[in-house]
Amino acid sequence: MPDNRPACFGISEHCMPRDENGIIQPQEHCHSCDHLRECLQEAIAACGGVEKLKSDSGSQFADKQAEPKGVVGAILRWSERKRAAQKSASTSK
Repeated sequence: MPDNRPACFGISEHCMPRDENGIIQPQEHCHSCDHLRECLQEAIAACGGVEKLKSDSGSQFADKQAEPKGVVGAILRWSERKRAAQKSASTSK
């Protein structure tokens, strides 16, 4: 099974790079990949796991017990950080 994985499989710099604000940017070319879920899981593990990503992100959910889990939680956290970055960019103009 690992033989048919793309060369970028599990490499966080390729599948979930961060922009200048530290926000993980989803990659368009990853959306159609059959290995997306496993790839992201491996990339997250290689980065130190979910707890490490949460502590690095500065998310408002980082210390809350009732944090949304899975894909929904990831999307909410990404959206929150993206909105904060856009707000910061618009106030600095």
